[in-house]
Amino acid sequence: MKKSLYTKIRFILAISLSFSTSSLLALDVNLKGFVKDPEGRPVQGASLFLVENRMGAKTGKDGSFEFLHLSPGNYTITITAPGHQPKTASVELQDQDRSLDIVLQTSLIESQAINVTAKSAATDFLSAPQPTTVIEGRRLERQRGQNVMSALDNTPGVATLTTGAGTSKPIIRGLTGQRVLVMTDGVRQEEQQFGDDHTVDVDAFNIDRIEIVRGPASVLYGSDALGGVVNIIRSKAPTAKDGAPLLGGTISSNSFSNNKQDAASVSLFGYNKESNFGYRVQTDTRKAGRIDTPKGTLPNTGFKERNVSTSVGTDGSWGNFYVDSFQRFQEQDLYDNPTESPGAKGYQQVTHQKTHAHSFFILPLVNVELDAGYQRNNRREIPDKNRYVPIEKTLFDPTVDNFGKAYAIYQVNQNAVKQGLNLFLDTTTFDAKVHHKEWKGLKGTVGVSGMQQRNSTIGTDALIPSNSLSNIGYFILEEWKLGNLTFSAGARLDRRTMDIRANPTLGNTNQTRNFSAHTGTLGSIWRFAKSFAWTVNVGRGFRAPTAFELFADGVHEGTGRFEIGKASLTPETSLNYDTSLRFATNKIQAELSVFKNRINNYIYSVSAGAFDPASGLPIYLYRQDSATLQGGEFNVQAQATSWLVLTGGVDLLEGRVRKTVPKEVLLNPGGVNVDSIVSDLRTKYLPRMTPNRARMGARFTTAKFLGITNPYFSVNGTFVQPQYKVDKLETHTAGYNLYDIGFGGEIPGLTNGSESATFDVAVLNVFNKEYVNNLSRYKDYALNPGMNVTFKTTIPFTLISN
Repeated sequence: MKKSLYTKIRFILAISLSFSTSSLLALDVNLKGFVKDPEGRPVQGASLFLVENRMGAKTGKDGSFEFLHLSPGNYTITITAPGHQPKTASVELQDQDRSLDIVLQTSLIESQAINVTAKSAATDFLSAPQPTTVIEGRRLERQRGQNVMSALDNTPGVATLTTGAGTSKPIIRGLTGQRVLVMTDGVRQEEQQFGDDHTVDVDAFNIDRIEIVRGPASVLYGSDALGGVVNIIRSKAPTAKDGAPLLGGTISSNSFSNNKQDAASVSLFGYNKESNFGYRVQTDTRKAGRIDTPKGTLPNTGFKERNVSTSVGTDGSWGNFYVDSFQRFQEQDLYDNPTESPGAKGYQQVTHQKTHAHSFFILPLVNVELDAGYQRNNRREIPDKNRYVPIEKTLFDPTVDNFGKAYAIYQVNQNAVKQGLNLFLDTTTFDAKVHHKEWKGLKGTVGVSGMQQRNSTIGTDALIPSNSLSNIGYFILEEWKLGNLTFSAGARLDRRTMDIRANPTLGNTNQTRNFSAHTGTLGSIWRFAKSFAWTVNVGRGFRAPTAFELFADGVHEGTGRFEIGKASLTPETSLNYDTSLRFATNKIQAELSVFKNRINNYIYSVSAGAFDPASGLPIYLYRQDSATLQGGEFNVQAQATSWLVLTGGVDLLEGRVRKTVPKEVLLNPGGVNVDSIVSDLRTKYLPRMTPNRARMGARFTTAKFLGITNPYFSVNGTFVQPQYKVDKLETHTAGYNLYDIGFGGEIPGLTNGSESATFDVAVLNVFNKEYVNNLSRYKDYALNPGMNVTFKTTIPFTLISN
């Protein structure tokens, strides 16, 4: 399998590189123009993106832009600028240069940005095949939290599963973990996602925007995209289109009062015109103490992290290329249930390294996009920060002489790296996509993606066996535009091989597991009026079981459970139906979506109603049943006046499971407790479902106030219903209302070209409400945080101009 994968990769590279030298033969047409507002004033700093060629440009002080050396054909150009409504235009280039005058309507509405995740090419709000949210610009700065995923809170259809303040992972329409694919710049993030306590190992500072696709995306991205996709677009090296200085940078800081957290970031970047290369380096650090709740402080809930990243890149009429690399180190204390583990001081250490090389070649008839990535994740979970706890009895035993105690200490220090859980996950990925240019309204992408993984278990807690994995997928996605109708269709074939190493502690033998799946999607978008769009989608997704779900057998410190896998698990398959009605102008943006997702062989863990005698932790078993998740989302933003924006939304979700009697029970009817089986079959709800909720907000803004440019004042409310539809033995939670206020703007005198220094102050949970979030891993024994005052600043600077 591995040899076959590498052979295919070499073949694709050879084909793409052989064409790249001829790509300039037909590039001889220029596209220029101006971007203005309705009153004819130039819009400086507007971003333009030529979808087919992945080329970008920014307008100068006079609003001018240019794309040079293009080949004749049909193009789609997107234009965005702060304070204006995004615009998408179709342009036909023949054998002569062309000039465009583009008018952007002024608007205070956010989230109308362009996204590149919902399909193989960039698209706007009304043209996206699936419900999509983009968080960027000032909205991202306001929502940037204590970890990268906290910015997603209260996004339509999206919530987060949390373990304290430092760990958070996305939940899309009730699905999380291995069912929601998290990527950075289109490359999958691999970090032992099987654990509820395992966060997304990406820096919260070094990102330009976050794109969320709700609904299955297995055709483009393969396994793990059953529920949706979160694509984190990282800040990278500037290139010619960005108008960057030779040496510039930013200084950012975040502070949070609740857990006395401080964070700071410094970046340096620049672009050299002579070499046509840009660069970027960034470092930041974050440290937090214990969480405060309205009823006291939670012990052992602090964390700290460090991040370093580098990036280099270049672009031109031939395409673009960049290399991006980062390393993240985090230590987090784990607060265990004080009833089950009184005084526990467990913690986890995670180091994540990732390097990604991207290239895009513009050829006469097609464009070729190549992505290669390597990442290493090292996860350690240790029962106690004091490494000598396991030999505590030896050290205080008067019958043990000093030599015996010294030898015990020596053994602990020598084997410190093996104490507790210690996992190494190495992942190599490669994706090749061929985008053919539009022909009679038809355009699309053909691609292949490969992944190699090696997971090593070296700790004393052998939670999962060492294993290796190979995956290759082939896909095609096409769309056909016919007047106001756009039809899309896609198909994908995936083959996955997992080689498991024997582990006597876990009781498994050497074995190979093979999985394969066919997925597909059908959809349509009807632009039945200028500002309206109606979408309908049907998609099939799949997810292969993980080594953890198959073979886990032991204490998982991060979740405070004794977890037992099931070797007979088979892949999940889903069939999702989704429809959306959208409306967008420069004053209003609204979307209503309804979905139903049926998942066969849904894998989940349930309480066994018993405790492990050695650790005292509750036992959880993995099983498979049929599941149905259904609901809908409504979201609206409206510019009521020139100084007021109103927001609101409702999310509804229900997750049901149709349970069957496990086969192993039928094989041993004499040892069955009939009452427990009947009680289990009566439980109809999936665990950890997002409660129904609503949100309302108002943002007041003006051009200037007390010398502050573009100030705002915001008030937001979140209204969460009780969640009584829970799994057997799962804790239900009461409803609650939370209120936040915020104030911010641009700092006077610190403008740097088109970039401005900004500040944001917010008070979260203004009334210090006592509440328990159903999606908190601490919900069984702890409240959520109380009032939290936050302060954030970002200051750009230029040291050497170009």
